[in-house]
Amino acid sequence: MSTWLYQLNPTEWPPETFRYEIWERERWHWGYGQKRGNGLPTVGDTIVFFYAPSGGTDPGIYGWAVVERCDVKSQTLYFIPVTPTDHLKMDPWWNEQAKKVADEVRGPMKQATLFGMADESVAHIREGIRNWLHLAA
Repeated sequence: MSTWLYQLNPTEWPPETFRYEIWERERWHWGYGQKRGNGLPTVGDTIVFFYAPSGGTDPGIYGWAVVERCDVKSQTLYFIPVTPTDHLKMDPWWNEQAKKVADEVRGPMKQATLFGMADESVAHIREGIRNWLHLAA
């Protein structure tokens, strides 16, 4: 299984729209543009939703989802958001650790929609989300 960072564009789909439309356990599909990393998302992979600080006012990790399928022909991802997305969309994880891991995943070319993640980055994201939620409790 793989994990992918999906970078959302706040001018095309603002965080307020994400908060209103994305709910845990509801099926969704989005197109993806440029992809960085090897392979393609497959059933059971994880997608982490991320708003970068440039172009928006509320950056951070907004949640994650499980991939249902990836249609390569139409460049469309089908997914189901999962816990703790409903919490993170209201209180996105954004601190120095989140910025560091997002920069680590995106590398020097930060302009893309979908980024494949190394196992170490996935571990940092999981730990960061757990710590963020613990601080909120």
